[in-house]
Amino acid sequence: MIGAVSRAHALGPAQQLGRSIRAHREAARLSLGTLAAKSGVSKANLSTIEAGAGNPSLETLWRLAGALGLSLGVLLGEAEPPSTRFLRAGEGAPFASESGLAGEMLLTEGRPHRTEILALELPVAGDYRSGPHQVGTEEFVLCIAGTLEIGPIDQEQFLRPGDSLWFPADRDHRYASRRGARGLSVISYPMVASGNRTPGCH
Repeated sequence: MIGAVSRAHALGPAQQLGRSIRAHREAARLSLGTLAAKSGVSKANLSTIEAGAGNPSLETLWRLAGALGLSLGVLLGEAEPPSTRFLRAGEGAPFASESGLAGEMLLTEGRPHRTEILALELPVAGDYRSGPHQVGTEEFVLCIAGTLEIGPIDQEQFLRPGDSLWFPADRDHRYASRRGARGLSVISYPMVASGNRTPGCH
């Protein structure tokens, strides 16, 4: 077991991601072409990602996770968490959006509920919009630095450092910042029957 963990950590992030996607695809008995069609990611792009040579955007990762019925955290990391979770700054699984939103996956929990904790960064004038997650998904965001405009579309709140917002994430929502910002996001997914999870695109 220790050897297996050591070999996994010897791989770079892109190689670990590619191996994870391929393992989940094969476990779901999906061909490369079938997953490409379900996710809207081109077959060539998917093949490159699985080979560990790609640098997929956050939107691409969410599409693949949704097509596989997984949370983003499970796709990026281990399904079974270790007994302790110690991460030094910068060691979380990285993600990036085409709009400039970037961050690290700090925690994913798959027992008997599913929770993800993400460190977020928005650039100056960043504006990221997310489609709805599965029904019943909730999100809590803490502003750490800068200012954030966040929440369901047309219900956004203005957050300064130390301010936080909980909101239902099963509807269109938005993250924006005029001056740039850092924040912490906690997403809680409801547990549903295996094969019926359909996470939205965050």
